[in-house]
This record gives sequence, structure tokens and C-alpha cells, in this order.
Amino acid sequence: MRKVRVRRVEEDATHQGGWLFADSFLALMVIFLATISFVPSLGGGLTGTGNIGNIAGGNYVKGLNIAYEKFDAAQIQRDIDGFIAGEKLPRNSKVLFAKIVGGYNPASEGENEAKFRALLFSAQIQKSEIAYFQDAKIDLGASKLLKPNQIVLRLTLSPQ
Repeated sequence: MRKVRVRRVEEDATHQGGWLFADSFLALMVIFLATISFVPSLGGGLTGTGNIGNIAGGNYVKGLNIAYEKFDAAQIQRDIDGFIAGEKLPRNSKVLFAKIVGGYNPASEGENEAKFRALLFSAQIQKSEIAYFQDAKIDLGASKLLKPNQIVLRLTLSPQ
């Protein structure tokens, strides 16, 4: 006698592919929304403060932008002291990051001249040994929105 073959019924999972796509999309959206809500907002004016977010685990959330037309170490020291006192920051706060931006007139000079002025300003800060800048990382920049004799310090302070 011949053995009768019974056909097996196999499972078909193709109808669940749509749900897999929808769940993956939902997971990516949750990750996106979680990461975008904690991005710090950087300050952007010439003077005053801007919200910079939590820095290196500290609880300090403000940055300082100051414009100068000539180097004066005592004035820089007073400005930072006043800012720390006004914001009620710990007295041991230091400059974590400093962006020094030099101004230039695009009609008569280039961006490199402004960066060179910022470099000279940076060298004067290091030479004057202002305690706040002892371990600071310094970056140079240029802006045609500033006057050629103007330098802007964008400082990020953090408690030690």
C-alpha cells in the first residue's frame, strides 16, 4: 500500500512585516525626540549672557560674551568677577572654553587679519596669567559684523 503524503501547513509571516516597519519607525522617533530635547542653546550676542546648557556634568547654565576694543587684563578680571558674583556662581569657577573673535572690515582686509588680532589678544591673556584662563581651551574666530578694532570673548565658565 502506498503511504499518503500529508501536506504540511507552513506559517507565513509576511503579513507582519508592516508592523515590524511601524514599530521600528516608532523606536527611531522616540530616540530622535529624546536626543533633540537636550541639545544646549548657544548664546549669540556681543555682550550679555546666553544659555549654554549643562557643561561637563556641572550645574552651570550660562555663558558670558564680552566685547573689548583694547586689551586690559584688569578689566577682563573685573568683568568675570562681576559675572560670577552676579550669577551667584562658586568662587572657584574657571573658564572652560574661550572663543576669541576678531573683527574686520571686508572692504579693506581679510578674515586672516582678524584671526591674527584674536591670536595676539589670546597671547596677551596667556602672558597676563589671569587665573580664570589657567586651563581654558581657546579657539580663534573672525567676524565682519564687528569693528576692525573690536575683540569679543565668548566664555564658558564651569565650577571646578
